[in-house]
Amino acid sequence: MKLKAKLFLSSGVLASALFSASFSGAQQKPASIQQASITYDLSRETVIQGTVVSYTAASEAPPAGAHATIKTASGLVDVHLGNPYLIKKNDIFLAAGDSVRIVGESEPIGAGTFFAARVLQKGSQTVTLRNRQGIPISPRRVVSTSSVKSSQGGAQ
Repeated sequence: MKLKAKLFLSSGVLASALFSASFSGAQQKPASIQQASITYDLSRETVIQGTVVSYTAASEAPPAGAHATIKTASGLVDVHLGNPYLIKKNDIFLAAGDSVRIVGESEPIGAGTFFAARVLQKGSQTVTLRNRQGIPISPRRVVSTSSVKSSQGGAQ
């Protein structure tokens, strides 16, 4: 009887160890503090228009992802563009001097702010970068607006 109890107990310990180990490897990296505090609200959206001063696909400044500095009539704006692969997949390439129109909203981060871009337009090319809740879109789930129009035969 004691052997059965020891076997049962050790099986339970082994099963719980395996069970907890399988979940520990599957845990996702938590969002950064800066990312988690974003509260996007469509009613606060604004449009900025300006000229690209600089673009980086992997910014050191939070939040992580593509950033552009845009010169507007009001001054320089740090714009977070989200996943750089989404922009590249939609054949949009940003360089200094390019004119852009961006729909989004200003978000606090640390002691400053950044502009969370939801829609980026460069010339006739348009790409949605965030969903309506402000969450950056993954490149594998999106088609640019200009591609949709041309594939459906709509006006360009």
